[in-house]
Amino acid sequence: MAPRTGVALLRSEPAGTLPLRAAGVASFVAELSWRAGEAPRGPLLPAVPGLPEGVCLRFEEAGRGEGVRLLRGEVRALERRTLGEGLETVLRAVMEAAALSGALAEVEVVRGEPPREADARTLRRLSRDLLAAGFCAREVPYCWSAVPAGAASWVGTGERGDLAAFLRRHPRWEVL
Repeated sequence: MAPRTGVALLRSEPAGTLPLRAAGVASFVAELSWRAGEAPRGPLLPAVPGLPEGVCLRFEEAGRGEGVRLLRGEVRALERRTLGEGLETVLRAVMEAAALSGALAEVEVVRGEPPREADARTLRRLSRDLLAAGFCAREVPYCWSAVPAGAASWVGTGERGDLAAFLRRHPRWEVL
């Protein structure tokens, strides 16, 4: 029996979607502290100017007591270089906001997954298996979901538990 091929289930993508490329992701956390009464009012980063084209940024800002704010976010991109440029732009904006407001900043970057490109042959095999079982299968150019390193292929499952169950039972695929 041939070894099973790793497939990642992308719950945030529509069921049967087979992206040819998957975004890479890098996460960051920044804690900014001010002296009592010196914290600025309103959002610290309402926008990040100068983000490279092809970068998706998600972040949230929350207070952590008097004079302390936490910025937590993710940078996603389809190219490794763009991912690095996007992360650098965001971190510069955070440090600039800290410097201009007189804050002490502690920043942590967590390396996520690199951008990935699907193996065309594996993707076609997965598509055939899905279609033969009565599921839809549709190739799309890319998705913003990150894919774990061991996956040779990936598929959107949305809320379709039956699609995920099919792949778990299938002798060719190993769900990661």
